[in-house]
Amino acid sequence: MWYEKLDVKFDIERLRKDVREHVFTLGDQVIQGEDYETPQYHGFGGWSLLSRSADWRDGWEAIQTETGTSLEQMLPTQELILKAHKHFNIAHSLEHDKPTQAYVGYIREVIDTLKDMGLTPRRARITCLKAGCKSLVHKDADNNEYMARLHIPLWTNEKCVHICDGENLNMKAEGHPYIIWANLWHQIRNDSNEDRYHLIMDVYDTKKITKHFKYEGDFEELENYVRGVREQTEAVDLTEDDKQFFDALRQRYVTKK
Repeated sequence: MWYEKLDVKFDIERLRKDVREHVFTLGDQVIQGEDYETPQYHGFGGWSLLSRSADWRDGWEAIQTETGTSLEQMLPTQELILKAHKHFNIAHSLEHDKPTQAYVGYIREVIDTLKDMGLTPRRARITCLKAGCKSLVHKDADNNEYMARLHIPLWTNEKCVHICDGENLNMKAEGHPYIIWANLWHQIRNDSNEDRYHLIMDVYDTKKITKHFKYEGDFEELENYVRGVREQTEAVDLTEDDKQFFDALRQRYVTKK
Protein backbone atom coordinates (compact mmCIF):
# COMPACT_ATOMS: atom_id res chain seq x y z
CA MET A 1 0.00 0.00 0.00
CA TRP A 2 1.48 3.34 -1.02
CA TYR A 3 -0.52 5.55 1.35
CA GLU A 4 -2.09 5.43 4.79
CA LYS A 5 -4.50 7.72 6.64
CA LEU A 6 -3.51 7.97 10.30
CA ASP A 7 -6.00 7.53 13.12
CA VAL A 8 -5.28 10.91 14.68
CA LYS A 9 -7.02 14.22 14.03
CA PHE A 10 -5.79 17.79 14.47
CA ASP A 11 -7.87 20.96 14.71
CA ILE A 12 -7.81 22.13 11.11
CA GLU A 13 -9.25 25.58 11.88
CA ARG A 14 -6.58 26.31 14.50
CA LEU A 15 -3.93 25.17 12.07
CA ARG A 16 -5.30 27.37 9.29
CA LYS A 17 -5.44 30.35 11.64
CA ASP A 18 -1.77 30.00 12.59
CA VAL A 19 -0.75 29.54 8.96
CA ARG A 20 -2.53 32.77 8.04
CA GLU A 21 -1.03 34.70 10.95
CA HIS A 22 2.50 33.27 11.20
CA VAL A 23 3.36 31.79 7.79
CA PHE A 24 1.72 33.84 5.05
CA THR A 25 2.94 37.01 6.79
CA LEU A 26 6.60 36.00 6.42
CA GLY A 27 6.64 36.94 2.73
CA ASP A 28 5.98 35.46 -0.69
CA GLN A 29 6.42 31.73 -0.90
CA VAL A 30 9.62 30.23 -2.26
CA ILE A 31 8.99 28.60 -5.64
CA GLN A 32 10.99 25.40 -5.93
CA GLY A 33 13.09 25.52 -9.09
CA GLU A 34 11.54 28.84 -10.15
CA ASP A 35 14.26 29.62 -12.70
CA TYR A 36 13.67 26.29 -14.40
CA GLU A 37 9.90 25.96 -14.46
CA THR A 38 8.43 24.30 -17.53
CA PRO A 39 4.94 23.42 -18.78
CA GLN A 40 5.58 19.99 -17.24
CA TYR A 41 6.60 21.37 -13.84
CA HIS A 42 5.55 24.65 -12.28
CA GLY A 43 3.81 26.36 -9.40
CA PHE A 44 5.10 24.41 -6.38
CA GLY A 45 6.71 26.00 -3.32
CA GLY A 46 6.03 27.31 0.15
CA TRP A 47 7.53 28.18 3.54
CA SER A 48 9.81 25.92 5.62
CA LEU A 49 8.98 25.09 9.24
CA LEU A 50 12.05 22.90 9.82
CA SER A 51 15.16 23.57 7.78
CA ARG A 52 18.91 23.07 7.91
CA SER A 53 19.66 26.75 8.52
CA ALA A 54 16.58 27.59 10.68
CA ASP A 55 15.36 30.00 7.99
CA TRP A 56 11.95 29.60 6.34
CA ARG A 57 13.42 30.16 2.87
CA ASP A 58 15.83 27.23 3.16
CA GLY A 59 15.24 23.63 2.10
CA TRP A 60 13.80 24.07 -1.38
CA GLU A 61 16.88 23.15 -3.41
CA ALA A 62 16.25 20.30 -5.84
CA ILE A 63 17.39 19.39 -9.33
CA GLN A 64 15.43 17.01 -11.57
CA THR A 65 15.18 16.48 -15.30
CA GLU A 66 11.91 16.70 -17.18
CA THR A 67 11.71 12.90 -16.98
CA GLY A 68 11.82 13.03 -13.18
CA THR A 69 15.39 11.76 -12.93
CA SER A 70 17.32 13.06 -9.94
CA LEU A 71 20.67 14.81 -10.13
CA GLU A 72 22.43 11.93 -8.37
CA GLN A 73 21.36 9.45 -11.05
CA MET A 74 23.17 11.51 -13.70
CA LEU A 75 26.55 11.54 -11.94
CA PRO A 76 28.91 8.56 -12.17
CA THR A 77 31.02 9.00 -9.02
CA GLN A 78 30.46 9.74 -5.34
CA GLU A 79 32.93 12.64 -5.53
CA LEU A 80 30.87 14.33 -8.25
CA ILE A 81 27.70 13.79 -6.23
CA LEU A 82 29.29 15.44 -3.18
CA LYS A 83 30.48 18.35 -5.27
CA ALA A 84 27.02 18.73 -6.80
CA HIS A 85 25.41 18.80 -3.37
CA LYS A 86 27.82 21.51 -2.28
CA HIS A 87 27.33 23.55 -5.45
CA PHE A 88 23.53 23.37 -5.38
CA ASN A 89 23.28 23.47 -1.55
CA ILE A 90 21.37 20.18 -1.41
CA ALA A 91 20.98 18.50 1.98
CA HIS A 92 19.62 15.19 3.22
CA SER A 93 16.11 15.35 4.67
CA LEU A 94 17.42 14.50 8.15
CA GLU A 95 19.48 17.68 8.17
CA HIS A 96 16.35 19.84 8.02
CA ASP A 97 15.62 19.69 11.75
CA LYS A 98 15.98 23.27 12.99
CA PRO A 99 12.83 25.29 13.77
CA THR A 100 12.31 28.32 11.55
CA GLN A 101 10.47 31.59 12.20
CA ALA A 102 7.17 29.83 11.39
CA TYR A 103 7.58 27.06 13.99
CA VAL A 104 5.15 28.60 16.46
CA GLY A 105 1.80 28.14 18.14
CA TYR A 106 -0.43 25.30 17.03
CA ILE A 107 1.87 24.56 14.07
CA ARG A 108 4.59 23.70 16.57
CA GLU A 109 2.14 21.70 18.69
CA VAL A 110 1.14 19.56 15.71
CA ILE A 111 4.73 18.79 14.70
CA ASP A 112 5.75 18.12 18.33
CA THR A 113 2.80 15.73 18.69
CA LEU A 114 3.91 13.80 15.61
CA LYS A 115 7.42 13.73 17.04
CA ASP A 116 6.14 12.34 20.36
CA MET A 117 4.26 9.68 18.41
CA GLY A 118 7.61 8.46 17.08
CA LEU A 119 7.40 9.77 13.52
CA THR A 120 10.61 11.89 13.71
CA PRO A 121 9.51 14.83 11.51
CA ARG A 122 12.10 16.46 9.24
CA ARG A 123 11.93 19.11 6.50
CA ALA A 124 8.47 20.27 7.55
CA ARG A 125 6.91 22.85 5.23
CA ILE A 126 3.73 24.64 4.37
CA THR A 127 3.45 23.98 0.65
CA CYS A 128 1.39 25.59 -2.06
CA LEU A 129 0.56 24.02 -5.40
CA LYS A 130 -0.86 26.87 -7.41
CA ALA A 131 -4.14 26.67 -9.30
CA GLY A 132 -3.82 24.81 -12.58
CA CYS A 133 -0.31 23.55 -11.76
CA LYS A 134 1.34 20.16 -11.42
CA SER A 135 4.60 18.43 -10.64
CA LEU A 136 6.65 16.20 -12.87
CA VAL A 137 6.03 12.48 -12.71
CA HIS A 138 8.93 11.79 -10.38
CA LYS A 139 10.21 10.01 -7.31
CA ASP A 140 12.18 11.59 -4.46
CA ALA A 141 14.40 8.60 -3.67
CA ASP A 142 15.38 5.20 -4.99
CA ASN A 143 12.90 2.36 -4.41
CA ASN A 144 15.17 0.74 -1.83
CA GLU A 145 15.55 3.96 0.17
CA TYR A 146 13.07 4.76 2.95
CA MET A 147 11.25 7.97 2.02
CA ALA A 148 7.90 8.50 3.71
CA ARG A 149 6.13 11.85 3.49
CA LEU A 150 3.31 13.02 5.71
CA HIS A 151 0.61 15.41 4.45
CA ILE A 152 -1.99 17.35 6.40
CA PRO A 153 -4.21 19.08 3.81
CA LEU A 154 -5.13 22.65 4.80
CA TRP A 155 -6.98 24.11 1.82
CA THR A 156 -7.81 21.76 -1.03
CA ASN A 157 -10.66 20.47 -3.22
CA GLU A 158 -11.66 17.39 -5.20
CA LYS A 159 -9.61 18.47 -8.22
CA CYS A 160 -6.35 18.26 -6.26
CA VAL A 161 -4.90 14.75 -6.47
CA HIS A 162 -1.79 12.75 -5.68
CA ILE A 163 -1.33 10.16 -8.43
CA CYS A 164 0.60 6.97 -7.76
CA ASP A 165 0.38 3.35 -8.91
CA GLY A 166 -2.56 4.12 -11.19
CA GLU A 167 -4.64 5.65 -8.39
CA ASN A 168 -5.77 9.25 -7.81
CA LEU A 169 -5.75 10.09 -4.09
CA ASN A 170 -7.73 13.14 -3.02
CA MET A 171 -6.66 13.99 0.54
CA LYS A 172 -9.39 15.70 2.53
CA ALA A 173 -8.77 18.80 4.67
CA GLU A 174 -10.34 17.30 7.79
CA GLY A 175 -7.34 17.32 10.13
CA HIS A 176 -6.13 13.77 9.47
CA PRO A 177 -2.52 13.16 8.38
CA TYR A 178 -1.81 10.99 5.36
CA ILE A 179 1.52 9.24 4.77
CA ILE A 180 2.67 8.37 1.25
CA TRP A 181 5.72 6.66 -0.20
CA ALA A 182 7.74 9.40 -1.93
CA ASN A 183 10.21 6.83 -3.32
CA LEU A 184 7.61 5.65 -5.84
CA TRP A 185 6.83 7.35 -9.14
CA HIS A 186 4.12 9.92 -8.48
CA GLN A 187 2.68 13.25 -9.52
CA ILE A 188 0.68 15.97 -7.79
CA ARG A 189 -1.91 17.92 -9.76
CA ASN A 190 -4.14 20.87 -9.03
CA ASP A 191 -6.65 21.07 -11.87
CA SER A 192 -8.81 23.58 -10.02
CA ASN A 193 -8.83 27.39 -10.03
CA GLU A 194 -7.84 27.58 -6.34
CA ASP A 195 -4.40 27.17 -4.76
CA ARG A 196 -3.81 23.97 -2.76
CA TYR A 197 -2.05 24.20 0.62
CA HIS A 198 -0.67 21.26 2.62
CA LEU A 199 1.49 20.91 5.70
CA ILE A 200 4.02 18.27 4.66
CA MET A 201 7.11 16.71 6.20
CA ASP A 202 9.39 13.73 5.78
CA VAL A 203 8.87 11.21 8.58
CA TYR A 204 10.54 8.07 9.92
CA ASP A 205 8.26 5.70 11.81
CA THR A 206 10.82 4.62 14.39
CA LYS A 207 8.20 3.47 16.92
CA LYS A 208 6.32 1.42 14.32
CA ILE A 209 2.93 3.00 14.88
CA THR A 210 1.85 2.76 11.23
CA LYS A 211 0.70 -0.28 9.28
CA HIS A 212 2.74 0.24 6.11
CA PHE A 213 5.52 2.72 6.92
CA LYS A 214 7.54 1.17 9.73
CA TYR A 215 11.21 2.12 9.69
CA GLU A 216 13.05 -1.19 9.99
CA GLY A 217 16.61 0.15 9.92
CA ASP A 218 18.91 1.45 12.65
CA PHE A 219 17.95 5.12 12.88
CA GLU A 220 21.07 6.09 14.82
CA GLU A 221 23.15 4.48 12.11
CA LEU A 222 21.28 6.53 9.48
CA GLU A 223 21.91 9.74 11.43
CA ASN A 224 25.63 8.93 11.66
CA TYR A 225 25.74 8.22 7.93
CA VAL A 226 24.10 11.58 7.13
CA ARG A 227 26.56 13.42 9.39
CA GLY A 228 29.42 11.65 7.66
CA VAL A 229 28.15 12.65 4.21
CA ARG A 230 27.84 16.26 5.38
CA GLU A 231 31.45 16.23 6.56
CA GLN A 232 32.55 14.82 3.21
CA THR A 233 30.48 17.39 1.34
CA GLU A 234 31.98 20.30 3.26
CA ALA A 235 35.47 18.91 2.72
CA VAL A 236 35.37 18.75 -1.09
CA ASP A 237 36.89 21.61 -3.07
CA LEU A 238 34.86 23.17 -5.87
CA THR A 239 37.01 24.47 -8.69
CA GLU A 240 35.85 26.98 -11.26
CA ASP A 241 35.73 24.13 -13.76
CA ASP A 242 33.43 22.21 -11.40
CA LYS A 243 31.08 25.18 -11.09
CA GLN A 244 30.92 25.64 -14.85
CA PHE A 245 30.30 21.91 -15.32
CA PHE A 246 27.36 21.83 -12.89
CA ASP A 247 25.82 25.01 -14.28
CA ALA A 248 26.06 23.57 -17.78
CA LEU A 249 24.57 20.29 -16.55
CA ARG A 250 21.55 22.07 -15.13
CA GLN A 251 21.10 24.10 -18.31
CA ARG A 252 21.28 20.93 -20.39
CA TYR A 253 18.92 18.69 -18.42
CA VAL A 254 16.46 21.18 -16.95
CA THR A 255 14.70 23.16 -19.65
CA LYS A 256 13.42 26.66 -18.96
CA LYS A 257 9.99 27.89 -20.02
